[in-house]
Amino acid sequence: MNRRSLCFVALLASLLTSSTAFAGVWFELLRAPCFTGDKDNMALGGRYRGAVDCFNEDFNGGGARTTLTIKAFQQWEYGSVFLYYDITGPFTPASAFKQSANQKGGFFGGITVAVSPKSIAEKVLERKFDWGPLRDVSLKYEMEHVSKFGMLHYYGLQWDLAVPGMDFVTATTVIRDDWGLRGVDLQVGLAWQKSFSLGTQDFLFLGFFQTGLFGEGEGVGAMAGSRGNRFFLAQPELLWDFGKLVHFTPGKIYLGGEYQIAYNRYLIQGKIENVLQGMIRWNI
Repeated sequence: MNRRSLCFVALLASLLTSSTAFAGVWFELLRAPCFTGDKDNMALGGRYRGAVDCFNEDFNGGGARTTLTIKAFQQWEYGSVFLYYDITGPFTPASAFKQSANQKGGFFGGITVAVSPKSIAEKVLERKFDWGPLRDVSLKYEMEHVSKFGMLHYYGLQWDLAVPGMDFVTATTVIRDDWGLRGVDLQVGLAWQKSFSLGTQDFLFLGFFQTGLFGEGEGVGAMAGSRGNRFFLAQPELLWDFGKLVHFTPGKIYLGGEYQIAYNRYLIQGKIENVLQGMIRWNI
């Protein structure tokens, strides 16, 4: 084996070896009680007019809804892996009446792999690159799973930004490829986290938004007759470090809320969601 082959094998081995620089697994339990909803004041698509704590009554479940989210993040020397899965109605027993296709144990989630050419180049050239406000650019691939529809794909770039005072800010520009729609769409997004303190109490302000700019065109196959539209989805969260308050391990148990606002949800024209959910987060 020549020198070039040895270098390639060494680089490949380092790429496939996970780093312990950062790793995290956490659970989130969210509840939308739908106290403000009135079944006599509902719009098309199952939306409760004027409500602030109700999901739409649709194929995913009723207005009041419990969701269990499982998330994991692993950073390695040349990129990162992130996965999340939302389970709708996680405590619904198997013997209960099944109201819709997704309400009893329905799930939605995805797995993202990001690889940083910058980090690889720094390793090979044995030097660091300073890009100022741009920390890194990574190649990104995500497979997204929806229990009712199956899997779709995202391909593109992840931009890690150096923003003073923020824990992290990450932008994404990806191509969304849905098997049931004829075309593809350009989807852009932003995720952020800001930790701060008020007196002796610690808080997190975090969240993300995603928007599809053009829509994916006409449906094909089983989706014929439908159309993929432009959309917007945002989920900001405010969390309080409750564990620290009760003298448990800080940074483990959080209480707070998540506000979700969506236009053309599920790429369906005119489908709007406006939901405030209570939230418990447990960092393992």
